[in-house]
Amino acid sequence: MLKQKPINTNSKRSINLLVDTMLELMRRTNFTSITISELTKTAGLARNTFYAHFDTKEDVLTYHMYEIFRQRIQLALTEAGQEQLDFDTLYFEIWSDNLEFLNLLKENDLLPLLNRFEEHFDLLCTDFQIYENCNVSEKAEVYANAVYADSLASIVKRWMKTGMKETPQELSDIFKEFIR
Repeated sequence: MLKQKPINTNSKRSINLLVDTMLELMRRTNFTSITISELTKTAGLARNTFYAHFDTKEDVLTYHMYEIFRQRIQLALTEAGQEQLDFDTLYFEIWSDNLEFLNLLKENDLLPLLNRFEEHFDLLCTDFQIYENCNVSEKAEVYANAVYADSLASIVKRWMKTGMKETPQELSDIFKEFIR
Protein backbone atom coordinates (compact mmCIF):
# COMPACT_ATOMS: atom_id res chain seq x y z
CA MET A 1 0.00 0.00 0.00
CA LEU A 2 1.19 3.48 -0.77
CA LYS A 3 2.16 5.37 2.38
CA GLN A 4 0.66 8.64 1.20
CA LYS A 5 -0.83 10.07 -1.96
CA PRO A 6 1.81 11.72 -4.14
CA ILE A 7 1.68 15.44 -3.56
CA ASN A 8 3.89 16.67 -6.37
CA THR A 9 5.14 15.75 -9.82
CA ASN A 10 8.44 14.35 -8.50
CA SER A 11 6.63 11.97 -6.14
CA LYS A 12 4.33 10.75 -8.92
CA ARG A 13 7.30 10.31 -11.23
CA SER A 14 9.25 8.35 -8.59
CA ILE A 15 6.30 6.08 -7.83
CA ASN A 16 5.72 5.40 -11.53
CA LEU A 17 9.42 4.66 -12.02
CA LEU A 18 9.36 2.19 -9.14
CA VAL A 19 6.28 0.42 -10.51
CA ASP A 20 7.58 0.31 -14.10
CA THR A 21 10.99 -0.87 -12.98
CA MET A 22 9.53 -3.56 -10.72
CA LEU A 23 7.44 -4.93 -13.59
CA GLU A 24 10.42 -4.86 -15.94
CA LEU A 25 12.63 -6.68 -13.41
CA MET A 26 9.89 -9.27 -12.84
CA ARG A 27 9.81 -10.00 -16.57
CA ARG A 28 13.51 -10.92 -16.35
CA THR A 29 13.92 -12.47 -12.91
CA ASN A 30 12.00 -13.95 -10.02
CA PHE A 31 10.37 -11.49 -7.63
CA THR A 32 12.02 -13.02 -4.56
CA SER A 33 15.49 -12.33 -5.98
CA ILE A 34 14.74 -8.65 -6.66
CA THR A 35 16.17 -6.47 -3.92
CA ILE A 36 15.06 -2.99 -3.04
CA SER A 37 18.62 -1.85 -3.77
CA GLU A 38 18.44 -3.37 -7.26
CA LEU A 39 15.00 -1.88 -7.83
CA THR A 40 16.01 1.64 -6.84
CA LYS A 41 19.36 1.48 -8.63
CA THR A 42 17.72 0.30 -11.85
CA ALA A 43 15.06 3.00 -11.50
CA GLY A 44 17.78 5.62 -10.91
CA LEU A 45 16.41 6.51 -7.49
CA ALA A 46 17.74 6.52 -3.93
CA ARG A 47 16.65 3.79 -1.50
CA ASN A 48 15.14 6.49 0.70
CA THR A 49 12.79 7.37 -2.15
CA PHE A 50 11.42 3.83 -2.09
CA TYR A 51 10.84 3.96 1.66
CA ALA A 52 9.22 7.38 1.41
CA HIS A 53 6.44 5.75 -0.62
CA PHE A 54 6.37 2.02 0.19
CA ASP A 55 7.17 -0.36 3.01
CA THR A 56 7.62 -3.51 0.93
CA LYS A 57 8.12 -4.69 -2.64
CA GLU A 58 4.64 -6.18 -2.52
CA ASP A 59 3.26 -2.71 -1.80
CA VAL A 60 4.57 -1.58 -5.20
CA LEU A 61 2.47 -4.26 -6.87
CA THR A 62 -0.68 -3.64 -4.83
CA TYR A 63 -0.37 0.06 -5.60
CA HIS A 64 -0.12 -0.82 -9.30
CA MET A 65 -3.31 -2.88 -8.96
CA TYR A 66 -5.04 0.02 -7.26
CA GLU A 67 -4.04 2.40 -10.06
CA ILE A 68 -5.24 0.01 -12.75
CA PHE A 69 -8.60 -0.23 -11.03
CA ARG A 70 -8.87 3.46 -10.17
CA GLN A 71 -8.24 4.54 -13.76
CA ARG A 72 -10.61 1.94 -15.23
CA ILE A 73 -13.41 2.72 -12.76
CA GLN A 74 -13.04 6.43 -13.48
CA LEU A 75 -13.35 5.71 -17.20
CA ALA A 76 -16.36 3.44 -16.69
CA LEU A 77 -18.12 6.05 -14.56
CA THR A 78 -17.44 8.72 -17.16
CA GLU A 79 -18.80 6.52 -19.94
CA ALA A 80 -21.75 4.87 -18.20
CA GLY A 81 -22.43 6.65 -14.93
CA GLN A 82 -22.84 5.34 -11.39
CA GLU A 83 -26.18 3.65 -12.03
CA GLN A 84 -24.78 1.57 -14.89
CA LEU A 85 -21.60 0.45 -13.13
CA ASP A 86 -21.51 -3.31 -12.70
CA PHE A 87 -18.42 -3.59 -10.54
CA ASP A 88 -18.30 -7.39 -10.60
CA THR A 89 -18.13 -7.52 -14.38
CA LEU A 90 -15.72 -4.60 -14.45
CA TYR A 91 -13.42 -6.38 -11.98
CA PHE A 92 -13.15 -9.41 -14.25
CA GLU A 93 -12.79 -7.23 -17.37
CA ILE A 94 -9.89 -5.40 -15.77
CA TRP A 95 -8.07 -8.65 -15.04
CA SER A 96 -8.89 -10.00 -18.49
CA ASP A 97 -7.35 -6.84 -19.99
CA ASN A 98 -4.28 -7.09 -17.73
CA LEU A 99 -3.34 -10.73 -18.26
CA GLU A 100 0.37 -9.95 -18.59
CA PHE A 101 0.43 -8.48 -15.08
CA LEU A 102 -1.78 -11.26 -13.73
CA ASN A 103 0.56 -13.87 -15.25
CA LEU A 104 3.58 -12.10 -13.74
CA LEU A 105 1.92 -12.45 -10.35
CA LYS A 106 1.16 -16.12 -11.01
CA GLU A 107 4.68 -16.91 -12.24
CA ASN A 108 6.10 -15.38 -9.07
CA ASP A 109 3.64 -17.08 -6.68
CA LEU A 110 2.13 -13.69 -5.89
CA LEU A 111 -1.55 -14.38 -6.59
CA PRO A 112 -2.26 -14.05 -2.84
CA LEU A 113 -1.67 -10.32 -3.38
CA LEU A 114 -5.11 -10.27 -5.00
CA ASN A 115 -6.51 -10.83 -1.51
CA ARG A 116 -4.50 -7.92 -0.11
CA PHE A 117 -6.40 -5.76 -2.55
CA GLU A 118 -9.10 -5.49 0.12
CA GLU A 119 -7.28 -2.43 1.47
CA HIS A 120 -7.65 -0.72 -1.87
CA PHE A 121 -11.30 -1.68 -2.15
CA ASP A 122 -11.90 0.56 0.86
CA LEU A 123 -10.37 3.49 -1.01
CA LEU A 124 -12.12 2.72 -4.28
CA CYS A 125 -15.50 2.33 -2.61
CA THR A 126 -15.07 5.67 -0.90
CA ASP A 127 -13.63 7.48 -3.93
CA PHE A 128 -16.29 6.20 -6.31
CA GLN A 129 -19.19 5.69 -3.88
CA ILE A 130 -19.55 2.08 -4.99
CA TYR A 131 -21.87 1.24 -2.08
CA GLU A 132 -24.32 4.03 -2.92
CA ASN A 133 -26.61 1.64 -4.80
CA CYS A 134 -26.10 -1.36 -2.50
CA ASN A 135 -28.38 -2.58 0.22
CA VAL A 136 -25.56 -3.00 2.71
CA SER A 137 -25.74 -1.56 6.19
CA GLU A 138 -22.96 0.69 7.44
CA LYS A 139 -21.98 -2.05 9.88
CA ALA A 140 -21.73 -4.61 7.08
CA GLU A 141 -19.65 -2.23 4.92
CA VAL A 142 -16.78 -2.66 7.39
CA TYR A 143 -16.61 -6.37 6.52
CA ALA A 144 -17.96 -6.32 2.99
CA ASN A 145 -14.67 -5.46 1.31
CA ALA A 146 -12.89 -8.40 2.93
CA VAL A 147 -15.52 -10.85 1.73
CA TYR A 148 -15.86 -9.18 -1.65
CA ALA A 149 -12.11 -8.98 -2.35
CA ASP A 150 -11.46 -12.56 -1.27
CA SER A 151 -14.40 -13.93 -3.26
CA LEU A 152 -13.49 -12.11 -6.45
CA ALA A 153 -9.80 -13.01 -6.04
CA SER A 154 -10.68 -16.67 -5.53
CA ILE A 155 -12.67 -16.71 -8.74
CA VAL A 156 -9.78 -15.13 -10.66
CA LYS A 157 -7.32 -17.67 -9.23
CA ARG A 158 -9.60 -20.59 -10.14
CA TRP A 159 -10.20 -19.07 -13.59
CA MET A 160 -6.44 -19.07 -14.17
CA LYS A 161 -6.09 -22.67 -12.95
CA THR A 162 -8.85 -23.88 -15.27
CA GLY A 163 -7.50 -22.27 -18.44
CA MET A 164 -9.25 -18.87 -18.46
CA LYS A 165 -12.08 -20.06 -20.73
CA GLU A 166 -14.87 -17.91 -19.31
CA THR A 167 -15.51 -14.33 -20.35
CA PRO A 168 -15.61 -11.54 -17.76
CA GLN A 169 -19.41 -11.53 -18.03
CA GLU A 170 -19.57 -15.28 -17.40
CA LEU A 171 -17.32 -14.88 -14.34
CA SER A 172 -19.54 -12.09 -13.09
CA ASP A 173 -22.63 -14.26 -13.54
CA ILE A 174 -20.94 -17.07 -11.61
CA PHE A 175 -20.06 -14.63 -8.82
CA LYS A 176 -23.60 -13.25 -8.70
CA GLU A 177 -24.94 -16.79 -8.45
CA PHE A 178 -22.92 -17.27 -5.24
CA ILE A 179 -24.06 -14.09 -3.56
CA ARG A 180 -27.79 -14.54 -4.14
